[in-house]
Amino acid sequence: MRRIFMGETMRTIAKKACLGLALLALGAIAACGGGGGGGGGGGGGGGGNANLQAEIDQLFPFTPNQPIDVTFICGRANSQLTYYFDFNLDQTFNVYLTTDTGQDVTFSGTYTYAGGAIHMVALTNPVIALDETTTRIVAHMGMPGEIDTPNMRCGALGHGYNDVATDTFKSYGCPIINVQAVSYEENALEFVHSAISYAFPVRGSMFRQRDFWVNTNPSAIIRRGYGIYRRVGNTFYADFGNQFNDYNLLKGTFANADMQVSVEQLEPGRGPCNRR
Repeated sequence: MRRIFMGETMRTIAKKACLGLALLALGAIAACGGGGGGGGGGGGGGGGNANLQAEIDQLFPFTPNQPIDVTFICGRANSQLTYYFDFNLDQTFNVYLTTDTGQDVTFSGTYTYAGGAIHMVALTNPVIALDETTTRIVAHMGMPGEIDTPNMRCGALGHGYNDVATDTFKSYGCPIINVQAVSYEENALEFVHSAISYAFPVRGSMFRQRDFWVNTNPSAIIRRGYGIYRRVGNTFYADFGNQFNDYNLLKGTFANADMQVSVEQLEPGRGPCNRR
């Protein structure tokens, strides 16, 4: 049975969040899909990533009912606007949005996370009298990666759980892979992008662009996605929800003082991705 929220289905709200992420572009894991039930791990997608998902879940176990350090991109019912909710460990959050007239608006609120639900309150602000409680939380990478309220659907866009010393902007171009008789693939990766409207670095964020070239076509088939990543030493793990039709979970290794990164799913035998 379809669930109706303020005249819209949650599918419609999710599409809005995906659109915002895609234009920015998102991998907001949650809004565009993602796996799992109420508390399990997400991600997965194509490419047979069950073993990698199990490794991620073991490395980053999810413990609910604790303060969170996660930035979400959200779509709300009956609204075309994109909302960014930035949750802090002191149980406050900040909201960033740009109105349809181009005005940047920010406001703050407080939250609690107890009984398996996040309750958000921000009653005094120029946009919405916010007093909402989550009805669904899905964990990704050991944190809430997808959250729903009756009027909102959100996906994690970044977080503060990586070492701040290494969680900085990096951009890489990768070697040509998946070479066939008439086609091939190129990839580009970014860590800690500044893709939201306010252009501040989104810690824990990751962007991937996959270009698929066919020799008879002058233009590539391009797929973009924004997700989250976690780093342990020189190893990283990334989760893109369900945005890609090949791999939505990635594992890789930084080398040469982060000037290079190799990704297990992107034919590392052809060489590392080089910083640019």
